[in-house]
Amino acid sequence: MSRSVQEPASHSPFKNWAFDNATFVIGAEAANVINVGIQLRYGGADIAERSAVRMYLSDDANGDSISAAPDSVAIGTDGVIIDPYAASQSFMAVSESDGDIDIDITEAGGADTFYLVVILPDGSLVVSSAITFAA
Repeated sequence: MSRSVQEPASHSPFKNWAFDNATFVIGAEAANVINVGIQLRYGGADIAERSAVRMYLSDDANGDSISAAPDSVAIGTDGVIIDPYAASQSFMAVSESDGDIDIDITEAGGADTFYLVVILPDGSLVVSSAITFAA
């Protein structure tokens, strides 16, 4: 009996990673909302394709913990959130064709600080600078 065997990823004709880094642009707070832009990158350049990425909010600058949930996390104008879970603390998003995503984090409960953590395809983390809401 013959069995089909899938070749390991290293033998795939497709590249193994769509992106290997992410950069962030953190906007100013306006009406209890902070917009965070995420640009997915590969080899030091912005990617030029849609890619799915897992992200979560942490209250730790190293991404070592999950934060208490903000009031909401929603897509801004770029990309789409396809798999929100854990009360808006973590989610999967898909970038636009130029590798960018932007999200709106809403927190009306007073002073709070979050860090957006992008999980790269190899499992490593890229953590934003502080996303700080005023009192």
